[in-house]
Amino acid sequence: MHPSIPLKCLSRDSYRVGWICPLEVEQIAAMEMLDEEHEAVPQLSGDTNIYSLGSINNHNVVIAGLPRTGNCSAATVVTQMRLTFPNIKYALLVGIGGGVPVKTDHGMIRLGHVVVSEPTGTHSGAVQYDHGKAASHFERKGYLPPPPTALLNAAREVAVRRQRMSYDPIWMNVKRIKTERRPLRRFKFPGIANDHLYLPGYKHQQEGLSCQDGGCDKNQRIERQIDEDDSFVVVHRGTVASGELVIKDAQMRDKLAQEHRVLCFEMEAVGALIDFPCLVIRGISDYCDSHKNDEWHGYAAAVAAAYARQLFFYMSIEETQR
Repeated sequence: MHPSIPLKCLSRDSYRVGWICPLEVEQIAAMEMLDEEHEAVPQLSGDTNIYSLGSINNHNVVIAGLPRTGNCSAATVVTQMRLTFPNIKYALLVGIGGGVPVKTDHGMIRLGHVVVSEPTGTHSGAVQYDHGKAASHFERKGYLPPPPTALLNAAREVAVRRQRMSYDPIWMNVKRIKTERRPLRRFKFPGIANDHLYLPGYKHQQEGLSCQDGGCDKNQRIERQIDEDDSFVVVHRGTVASGELVIKDAQMRDKLAQEHRVLCFEMEAVGALIDFPCLVIRGISDYCDSHKNDEWHGYAAAVAAAYARQLFFYMSIEETQR
C-alpha cells in the first residue's frame, strides 16, 4: 500500500466475509491478495483478535490470524470476530495442510497443490478425527457442517471458468507476491525436483535434519511421473480431516484416508466449523509423514491464498453484501 494514499475507513457492519489464517506465513499471503487495505475499526471489549481489513473485487473482508494453531484457538477467534463484525455471514479457513498422495479427477495430489473442502457422497466436506484409546490409533469423531452454498457455487464456478481460459488466474494471483523481495522469498516455488514422496513404511532417518542431510535413502522414494506445468495450480475438491494432532505417520495417513476418503489433514477446521459456515482451503506443504519440513510452507500458503482470492470474483455481491 502506497504511504501517500489514505486508507478507507468503513463501519464494522460493512464486512461480510471472514478470512482466517492459522499461521503468520498464511496471513502475509492473505494480505498480499487484497485489492485495497482499510483502516482498523474500534473493537468490542474482550475481543483480543488483531484484524487486517480490506476488499477483493468489492467484497469487504476481515483477515484474522490465530495466536496458536489448533481447534480451540480457531473457535475463540471466530467467536470474537463475529461479535465485532456482526454482519459476517461465513468464512474462509485458508492455509497449509498435509496432503494424501492419492489420485483424484485432477491427478495425484502433490506438494504445492490446493485441496478445498466439498461434500462428496455421504461426507460433508470435513471430518473430525481424534486420538483413539491406543497411542498409535486414531479414530473419527464425527462429520462437520458442509460449506455454505454460496461458497460451494463459487468454487464450482472457479473450476468451470479455469478450464475455458488460456491462462490460470490462480497462478496470476500467486504472482501478486513479489518473491524477488527479500522478506517474501519464502513464497517462491521450490521446484518439482524438491517434491519427494517416500514409501509409507520408510521413516525419516535423523530428526532435525533434512532428508538430504540426514541420509534418507533415495531408493525409498516413490517414482512419479513429472508432468506438472509450473504456471498452473492444481486444485482438488473433497474431504478434509481436522484434528488436534499433527499426522506424521504415512501408514496412519493412508489408513485414515482410505476409511474416510480424506484428501488432506489440518488442525483448525473443527473449531471454526462448530457453528459457523466455512470453506476450508489448504495448500499442500507435506505428505503427513515423518519426512516433514518447512521448505514448501511459503509456496503452499501462497497458492491457498491465491485460490481464496479467486473465489471473490464468483461470489455474488447480493449474497455477501446484503
